[in-house]
Amino acid sequence: MPKKQVGDVEIYYEEYGDGVPVVLLHGLAGDCSAWNPQINVLKEDYKVVPLDNRGAGRSSAPDYPYTTRLFADDTIGLMDAIGITEPAHIIGRSMGGAIAQEMAINYPDRVRSMLITASFGKLDRYGHRILHNINEVVKTQGYMAAAQWQALFFFPPLYFNEHQEQMDSFEKGVGITDRPVHGYTNSTHACLMHDSLDRLHQVKCPTLVLTGGEDVLCAVGPAKQIAERVSGCELKIYEGASHFFMTQCYDESMADIKKFLDSH
Repeated sequence: MPKKQVGDVEIYYEEYGDGVPVVLLHGLAGDCSAWNPQINVLKEDYKVVPLDNRGAGRSSAPDYPYTTRLFADDTIGLMDAIGITEPAHIIGRSMGGAIAQEMAINYPDRVRSMLITASFGKLDRYGHRILHNINEVVKTQGYMAAAQWQALFFFPPLYFNEHQEQMDSFEKGVGITDRPVHGYTNSTHACLMHDSLDRLHQVKCPTLVLTGGEDVLCAVGPAKQIAERVSGCELKIYEGASHFFMTQCYDESMADIKKFLDSH
C-alpha cells in the first residue's frame, strides 16, 4: 500500500479516480477507511485522496503532542509528494475539519474549497470534557471500552437501539485496532488545543459547514461559530442527527457534498 515520507513520518494514502483533487481528512478515532462510503460516489468525478493522519491507521506515530497545524503541514507535504499542485477540495470530518481550517488559513493557494463536517473552530466546554474523558478511557481501559462509550455519546438513543448491527460494526471498527495508544492521545491533544476562531476571517475559499442538530461533541454552537467567521460560508444542520450524521443521513449529506463540490 502506498506511503510517502513527509518530514519525520510516513503518511499512508490511497488514490481513486481522475479529475480535480479531493483530499479527505478523517476524525480522531478513525482512519481513511471511514470515508469509503463517500469515496464510492466521489471517485466517479474526482481524483479522491484519503489519507491516514500521523498517529492513525498505517501512518507513522511518533510519540510527542500533535497539533492541527502539524497535521495540515503533513497533508500539504503529502500533496507535494504525490504531485497535487493545483488547489484541491478539502473535506474534513470532526478533527479533520479542524485540520482543513489550518490548511485554508495557512495554505490558501492550495485549497480550492473547504467542506467541514461535524467539526469545530474551538471545542466548547462540553465537547472538551467528552474528548478528555474518552482519552482517559483509552489510556486506562483500552480502545474497545472507549468505542462503546463513543457509540453512546455520538448516536441518539433511538438510533442506537434500532441499528444494533451498525452499532456493533462501529464499535469493532473503532475498538479493534493495533494503533498505539500514544497515537490517539497525541491526536486528542491536537483537538483539545485547536482554536482557529480568531483566524477564520482569513479563509477566502468557498466553505460549507455541515453538522448534526443533536451532535454532543461538535454541537451546533461551534458550527455556527465557524459559519459566522468565514465570509460567505454556508451552514446546514441535519435536525435530529448526531456526530455521525453522514451515516444517519447518508443520501442527503452525500447529495449536499456533491452539489457543493460540483459548483466550485
